[in-house]
Amino acid sequence: MDTEEHKTAKQRGSAEAGVVYFGAIMTGFLGMIGSGMAFFNSEIEGGSLYLLASAVVFGLLANAMYRH
Repeated sequence: MDTEEHKTAKQRGSAEAGVVYFGAIMTGFLGMIGSGMAFFNSEIEGGSLYLLASAVVFGLLANAMYRH
C-alpha cells in the first residue's frame, strides 16, 4: 500500500468517525431534551426511556473514545 493511499484511507476513516460521534452526541442531547419535555407533560415513563437512551448513547461514545 502506497503512503498516499494509506493517508487517504486514514483521513476517510477519521471523517466517518467524526460523523458517527456527531450523530451520537446529537442523539444524546435530543434524548435529554425529550426527557425534559416528557417530564413537564407528566409522562414519567417516556421521560425515563429518553434518559435511558441518552445514557446508553453517551456511554457507548465514551467507550469508543476511550478505546480509540
